[in-house]
Amino acid sequence: MKIDFEYICGWNRFLMDLAGFWPKPRSNFISKHWALINAAMVLIVIIIPRFAAMFLFWNEVDAVVQSFSTQLVFIVVFFKLMVLHFGNEVLVDLLGTMENDLSTELTEKQYTLVFKTAKMARTISMFIGIGTICVVITGIVSLKLYHLDSFYIKNPDSRLSTNFFFVAYLPFNTTSIVIYTTILSIQFYVSVISTGIHLILDSFVVMLILHICGQLQVIHETLTHLVKDIFGLEKENFKIAYQAVLIKHQSVCRFTRSLDELFNFTWFLELLNCTLTLCFQVYTVQKLLHSDHSSIFQMGFPLCTTLGLLSQFFLNCWTGEYLMSQSAEVGFAYYRSKWYTLFPSDARSLMMIGHQGLRPLTLTSWKFSILSQRLFLQVMKASFSYLSMLLVITDS
Repeated sequence: MKIDFEYICGWNRFLMDLAGFWPKPRSNFISKHWALINAAMVLIVIIIPRFAAMFLFWNEVDAVVQSFSTQLVFIVVFFKLMVLHFGNEVLVDLLGTMENDLSTELTEKQYTLVFKTAKMARTISMFIGIGTICVVITGIVSLKLYHLDSFYIKNPDSRLSTNFFFVAYLPFNTTSIVIYTTILSIQFYVSVISTGIHLILDSFVVMLILHICGQLQVIHETLTHLVKDIFGLEKENFKIAYQAVLIKHQSVCRFTRSLDELFNFTWFLELLNCTLTLCFQVYTVQKLLHSDHSSIFQMGFPLCTTLGLLSQFFLNCWTGEYLMSQSAEVGFAYYRSKWYTLFPSDARSLMMIGHQGLRPLTLTSWKFSILSQRLFLQVMKASFSYLSMLLVITDS
């Protein structure tokens, strides 16, 4: 029994391929540097002009909070695109390993365990795809039709360009219809791509983590029944069977380390982003509720953005916790087998995997903290603490 690779990757592959970011060997210059080109566009079109604009309304706290809360997302997207560019070969190798793992014949029990994690990954990717569409729609309407980005700027500087999706400082005349249309189109493209990458790339990573968890469950199931399956056979049979399990376990550990090395910095940025954005966006919604000129779309965009960020960071923390628990379970699997019937040397060899229960596999946020549900709760607590401080400052 085998799991279909396309069944797991379907939604993630479709959405990332649509934008040209699915990890694969690339031949021509454009496709090879596509992620880098988009990262440069995010930096030049959004990040730099918006930071320059912020210095022109720095004394208006509400406007700075609104602008900075969305700016953080683009900074995270920039680094995610850099990871996609420089880590393309590693991601291709990880997908190849994943496809090979899924092409291995499984028992009925192992198939059930792996299919469960595959179904979770597919369901998550579908929900994130729908969430991305919601954020894009509310963002376009609120930023262009209701001018959410310039809503709090009371005395706009004449050098500011406020009639685009995002307020920006551009050192040239933008009143020409050709220049205006070009910049508006580029901002629209960068905004849509950034929203997609910010959410869908995390769905892709969650899929990879859940694949690791599925393979750990296969190892757990194999170890639990390892002694029973070879009982009464030659000692050499145990060594062959155990060697296969050990090789598979080492492959899973390498997979996890590669994933952590690629994404631990972006997870750290998401930690900061979720903490500050939750604080700023709740503050923005509170201000809109007390405004006479606010609309449902203006409140809908920060709400959708905040919900998306929370869901995204929660999924990262939940999968990190799930990975730790499944890895620890592998460490205790041999206790459930009849290890006491083995030769002493064979029983001792099981301790190589048994120690995994003491040091389970983990994912980190730039070695700052381990991704876990505890970290998510700490972020929520810190966000509301910062929100309280912000409200006190603005009221005074």
